[in-house]
Amino acid sequence: MRITKLLFFCFPVLAAAVLTLAVTGCKSSKGEDPKTASGLPEVTLRARTANEVQAVAREFFVTRGYFEKQSKHAYEVVFDKPVKSGKSSKALRVRLRLHKQADGSWRLTGTPMGVEAWRSDLESEDMVPQGASQIQGFLVEIKNRVESGQ
Repeated sequence: MRITKLLFFCFPVLAAAVLTLAVTGCKSSKGEDPKTASGLPEVTLRARTANEVQAVAREFFVTRGYFEKQSKHAYEVVFDKPVKSGKSSKALRVRLRLHKQADGSWRLTGTPMGVEAWRSDLESEDMVPQGASQIQGFLVEIKNRVESGQ
């Protein structure tokens, strides 16, 4: 009889604990794609022109030690930052691309890249997914500056 009462009391508590663990779960954010339409870090912002957004992005990245790299795409700006000061053969690269939306807004996506043999004929780049959260933060800051008129 006592065991029955004990089970009757403990079972709901134990079930609630198991349910809580199952619902909240424990998962790592490493290697996960951002939950965006493009699968990349992105923001949607209101701006009149692409040049307006690009000017704010240039100021944002240059003040953080990045160098602008020439892009062949009109709605893209690319920024590089050497991994170490001095002569480095590795760099971080951020590709920002604007996409005009039907409602007149812009979608700004950012791609974090790692660059090997930086500034050489053998330069190669690879996507660095672990940089996505930092780039997402940068995009939010750029959006805030564009929309506040700074």
